[in-house]
Amino acid sequence: MFIAFESVTMFHGLLLVPCAIIILITHKTIFYYTALAIYNIYFHPLSSFPGPRLAAATPWWTALSYLNGRTPYDLLELHNTYGPVAPGQLEFSKDSKYHSALKSDAVIINADREYHSYIRRLFAHGFSEKAIREQEEVLKGFVDVLFAKLGEVGEGGRPVDVVEWYNFLTFDFIGFLTFGESFDCLTTSTLHTWVQIFFALAKFMSFHQAISRLPKLLQLPATLLTMPKTISKGVKTLNELQSEKVQHRLKTEATVPDFMERSISAYNAGKMSYKQLEGNSQILIAAGSETTATLLAGLTYLLTQKPRVLAKLTTEVRSTFSHPDEITFTGVNSCKYLLACIEEALRVYPPSPQPHHRIVPAGGATVDGVFLPEGTAVSIPIYAASHSPLNWTLPEEFIPERWMTTKDDGNKDGAADEDVDVRLFAGDQRDASQPFQVGPRNCIGRNLAYAEIKIIMAGLLWQFDIENATEGDWIGTQKVFMVWEKAPLWVKLHPVQKD
Repeated sequence: MFIAFESVTMFHGLLLVPCAIIILITHKTIFYYTALAIYNIYFHPLSSFPGPRLAAATPWWTALSYLNGRTPYDLLELHNTYGPVAPGQLEFSKDSKYHSALKSDAVIINADREYHSYIRRLFAHGFSEKAIREQEEVLKGFVDVLFAKLGEVGEGGRPVDVVEWYNFLTFDFIGFLTFGESFDCLTTSTLHTWVQIFFALAKFMSFHQAISRLPKLLQLPATLLTMPKTISKGVKTLNELQSEKVQHRLKTEATVPDFMERSISAYNAGKMSYKQLEGNSQILIAAGSETTATLLAGLTYLLTQKPRVLAKLTTEVRSTFSHPDEITFTGVNSCKYLLACIEEALRVYPPSPQPHHRIVPAGGATVDGVFLPEGTAVSIPIYAASHSPLNWTLPEEFIPERWMTTKDDGNKDGAADEDVDVRLFAGDQRDASQPFQVGPRNCIGRNLAYAEIKIIMAGLLWQFDIENATEGDWIGTQKVFMVWEKAPLWVKLHPVQKD
């Protein structure tokens, strides 16, 4: 009996060692984060900024906001409560480690200032006005296929999910300008595997953003809990497909100025690695396709919710063009109300609504009269800025006429409407809507995106009467996980009978 008792005692003694270590680590962790919270709330250089204590003290507020897919909405609430500068911008992101750029094989989104400028110059060739004019026939070819397909699937008033079809079009078009071949989404009426994996990864990357703000001890278990079982296989498949596409482009001569021509020259000259070539091409596809498709879907929905606006825009399009061949990059520039509708849709429903952080450089910087220490992660929350009552009259309303007023309370050609007093919007701060961002890292594809959207929307309204067939608030119920998590947008498309 004594021996058995002694054995049990020794066994329990062995258990006590790891238990003691766990307790010690737990106590140290609690002490560290308690001390850090006190420091952040009362002594940190950013402690004077107003806002919820949880956001200032810990990473939990930001992490939960990302995990819930509510970051744009949460930041808007913060700014409406605390004013133009709030911890939603500075949050807990006071440590540059969360946003530091990769040091090797940098691509355009994480390159330092000098190398970013170099990559951007390579891309500029494919986004120039001359290049866009030469790309027009390629786009119109895809648009013709889109409208033919929409006529087929929407025959007899059957509702069509335009989210799906806009994705087919934009991924095919941008895929062609990147890889020299499309994804064949339109012809097969199916999202290519590359595109399917991209959407799956986008949500996981949003979770990764949240997890990276948690204490290191929690990051691994949190990653394992949120990572889909198929994610590693998906990443492997995506990389294989990406390599196949890049290899195809390396062997193919571009028929029009495209996005990769100058990058391939840099690769051949040893100024860009193959990994960078792949990485940059992946970014071009993702950034150039999903965002444009999102805006097209958002604009379509907003138009169907405002019969007055839809009727006015339809009249403009059909009175401007007598034949679809007239709907060109040059021709659509005369449609002033179309541009106003696009600008208003970009404000109400910015395609990339998550805050894009920047790191304050060494020595700190003064922003709008406020000094920020170096290493601070700052951002201008796009959604909050474009929905703030400080910047806009009736910010939640879709009113394109606000973009057609002048500073002297007058109105531009085409703005007059008996239902809208445009003088109400003369004080709107239009610069607050920056869906393409500003500065050296703004969206290089802005002009191409406008051209695409104008051509597609003008063509759609010239050929079809559109009618919403989706129940509920399609935009208001969406969450954001890197990109808007969009449900199908069902629309009835009635072909217009032409004389």
